[in-house]
Amino acid sequence: MQVLFDKGVPLKLRRSFPMHGVTTVRDLGWDEFENGELLARAQDHHDVLITTDSNIKYQQRLDSYNIALIVLRAFNTKLESYLPLVPEIEAVLAKIQPREVVYIYADPKLALKDQRKGRD
Repeated sequence: MQVLFDKGVPLKLRRSFPMHGVTTVRDLGWDEFENGELLARAQDHHDVLITTDSNIKYQQRLDSYNIALIVLRAFNTKLESYLPLVPEIEAVLAKIQPREVVYIYADPKLALKDQRKGRD
């Protein structure tokens, strides 16, 4: 599986996925691209975009792109917040399909907060 880490995902998290090809937007020089252009470019070379942008699902027509999306939700973007999520991320990577969006939460309070906002 070819995985692309968005800007907010800690770079060192890539070490947790040795079975996947992990690239970052920084590696590719794509830091300046907004979500739509990033998704358009990413779909040609990656299977999944992992991001911390919880609003991307509502800002873009994700069904227009041939890429899956995993949204990581934590109270901060420190590596320590995401390391406990690695087993769940791996499980999602094993079954996620193009155009599918999966939110993974570091804290149940964030899931409740998103449910109240109409996210899931």
